[in-house]
Amino acid sequence: MVYNVPKGSELPNKKQLRKVFLDCDVDDNSVLTKEEIKNAFDRFGSLFPGFRAWRALKRADKNKDGCISLDELDNLIDYAYKRGYFNVG
Repeated sequence: MVYNVPKGSELPNKKQLRKVFLDCDVDDNSVLTKEEIKNAFDRFGSLFPGFRAWRALKRADKNKDGCISLDELDNLIDYAYKRGYFNVG
């Protein structure tokens, strides 16, 4: 697995990933839309943040409503962590 972390840096913990996702909740409604998830993956440095957001929704959106609620946020964080996307800046 390839990590988007500069050499010599420590891997971030899942709290940091949570913060990035919640920071991307621009309307502050505790629900992440595909666009907000796309913005988070863009911040993580994804080459194709739209595709990554689509895949994340497929994996993490358990009730299939097209959004990620706080109940599903841990699924989204686990997905991003396993894919090697980290906030490095």
